[in-house]
Amino acid sequence: MEKSFVGFGPASTPLPVREQDGAALARRGQIGAVLRQLYGLLAGLAGGWAMLYGQLSPFALGLVLGLGEDCFAACGAGAVLALLLRGQGVRTVCLICAVGGAVVARWLWPRRYLPAAAAGCVLLLGSAFCFRMYIGGDGLLFSGAEAVLAAGIGFILRRWPAEKPGAGRLMLVLCGAAALGPLSLGTVNLGLAAAMFYTLVLACRGKIQPALSSAAVAAAGLVCADSALACSAVGLCCGTALGLLAQGDKLVCMAFYGGGALLGILAVQPPGMAFGYLAALGAGAGACLVLPRRLLMRDPSLAHDPAERAEGPQLSAAATRLNAAAESLSSLADTVNRVYEGLPRRQEGWRWVVDNTHDALCANCGRKEACWKEEYTVTMEGFEALRPILEEKQQVEAQDLPGQLARCVHPAALSGTVTRSFALYKSRQEARVHAEAMRTALTEQYSAVAQALSALGDQIGSPGSPEPYKSGRVAAFFSSLGMPPLECAVTLDDLGRTRAAVTLPRARFSQGELSALAGEVGKLCRRSFETPQKLSCKGVTTLLFTEKPLLRAVFGWAGAAAQGDVSGDAVQQFCSPTAAQMILCDGMGTGRPAAVDGNLAADLTGRLLRAGFTAELAARLVNVALALKSEEESGATLDLLSVDLYTGTARIFKAGAAPGFIVHEGQARTVGEAGLPVGVLGGVNGQSRMVRLAAGDVAVLVSDGLLVDGPGWVLKQLELSAAAGDSPEQIAQTLVETARTRASQDSRTDDITAAVLRLERY
Repeated sequence: MEKSFVGFGPASTPLPVREQDGAALARRGQIGAVLRQLYGLLAGLAGGWAMLYGQLSPFALGLVLGLGEDCFAACGAGAVLALLLRGQGVRTVCLICAVGGAVVARWLWPRRYLPAAAAGCVLLLGSAFCFRMYIGGDGLLFSGAEAVLAAGIGFILRRWPAEKPGAGRLMLVLCGAAALGPLSLGTVNLGLAAAMFYTLVLACRGKIQPALSSAAVAAAGLVCADSALACSAVGLCCGTALGLLAQGDKLVCMAFYGGGALLGILAVQPPGMAFGYLAALGAGAGACLVLPRRLLMRDPSLAHDPAERAEGPQLSAAATRLNAAAESLSSLADTVNRVYEGLPRRQEGWRWVVDNTHDALCANCGRKEACWKEEYTVTMEGFEALRPILEEKQQVEAQDLPGQLARCVHPAALSGTVTRSFALYKSRQEARVHAEAMRTALTEQYSAVAQALSALGDQIGSPGSPEPYKSGRVAAFFSSLGMPPLECAVTLDDLGRTRAAVTLPRARFSQGELSALAGEVGKLCRRSFETPQKLSCKGVTTLLFTEKPLLRAVFGWAGAAAQGDVSGDAVQQFCSPTAAQMILCDGMGTGRPAAVDGNLAADLTGRLLRAGFTAELAARLVNVALALKSEEESGATLDLLSVDLYTGTARIFKAGAAPGFIVHEGQARTVGEAGLPVGVLGGVNGQSRMVRLAAGDVAVLVSDGLLVDGPGWVLKQLELSAAAGDSPEQIAQTLVETARTRASQDSRTDDITAAVLRLERY
């Protein structure tokens, strides 16, 4: 696989690292490894010691199956030690065999859950069957239940690692509560004291969901270990709920927590046992009280992945900044429009030409009083008679002056001055029209870009539900290929579809390599992925994986130019990550000028759709581009069909385009109405319509040249082609050839184009 990394690989220059820093990092790594082994050992001790309802011991095997690759062996050693200390006779031997088998299987097949789970559960059930004479039928049933529970615990820990908040951490809380529940130090129940300390810390930090869920799970673990702890478990839950009302203030939170815990503890029977539980409450609260505030308020769940700590705020901040930029651009456009509407308009008409002629020529003439006062009415009649002459010829000569102005003593100067004034008047009119067009285009572009930024901000602000377990597996896979990802995120969208985005140092991939990556990533995520979309920008490459849709699009199109080989119609057909797109643009007129407008509109629309813009936004931006393309009037119809390949929902957007056609269950019908093309007005007069398509349905977009005799014959031809099972290419070719034959009979010439899409099951 050819790679082109920036800052990675053998050819890159390593960053200078001081020896002291390297030694410190090495020591930190060694300490971290030791702590992980200690963590595994303690978890194994708790798992081997914990029992549910006095009979079941599923945690020993479950923790060995679920903990990380760097500590499962230590967990197995701790579990075996705890099982030997507890001593359950033959059943202990069965559990030790299962734990040993799971450890060996994890060594032989690292990072794979099923082999280890199968080995542990089979050995547990097999050894129980071998010793059935000693443990009886009840023992066999208990062993089966332990195998099922252990497999579930291991799967949960693999799916949601205990190092991060989630179900995996709750499993450890349940195990710890069940292990410490039967143990007491004097009158202090260790399980209750530890549970109260842990939930009180979470309440002080304001972790509402983790605190409440941990309290419920810890209460369940205590009750499973000893049913006499039921009332104190209720107090634990009540105290946690009340403590969350004063999050952030340690003393007030402890007071609320204690009040809630007393509600359950004081209900203990007999009343004398309540003193031991009060002592446990005091021990937990005292430990929380002496805990330094910097440790109490620190969130250790983010220490394992610094990037994860910043990811949420960064996404939120980026979305906020994009929305702020969108609001600024939108307000800028509104401000420009309001200022323009508030300013007084120049009332420059024909009277301005008359006044300018008077100021330039007549003001210093000796006959000014006679012409402009005594004979004012006659003079104005002469200028009104001169107006149509100027409108027609754009200039006047002395002999063109009407009779009312023939008395002027400077006829040549008058004709020249009037011609110059009229030319200046026309140029000022054109400048105002051009400025109005520029203002309209500018504000329209600001508004369209603002709407696009706002939509992008909404997408970034709601990236979907994260899948951390799958993200880790995908990141590990790319690291094993020698391409450690800069970012890796697997998410579920609102419709439950899995998407993966992997950002790598800039790399090149062939189409075959992308297909192979889609297969491997699909196996890791247990989904079937399409060939990923590859985006490269500024030294990084991002691969976007999306689930294979239920439907696939088959395209076809055909066209015929009105004259020569150049057609003003342009077609684009492609599939974006989630939809099939079909674009048909018809430039105004025929020949090369129309081809320029049509191809420009289709190309810009295709680029904007690939970038994630909606049809309306794309139409607005294309409208501005065509309006500013040249001084000549430009315009093109925009016909766009976008089909969601997961649901079959089709969206048809038309701006000046001819009606389209849908063939559903063999019946053809028209969709869309006539309108104005883009590039003609300041805004876009487009129409959008939603239709539902299924496998086997056909959608057709046509230019107006194809409808030479109306849509009736097209409907009949489409039904015949659908019944015959023609391919989209054949359907388009048949429509174009038939329309060309009909047009030649009436000597009507126009570009003819048909674009066809048919949906099929993937």
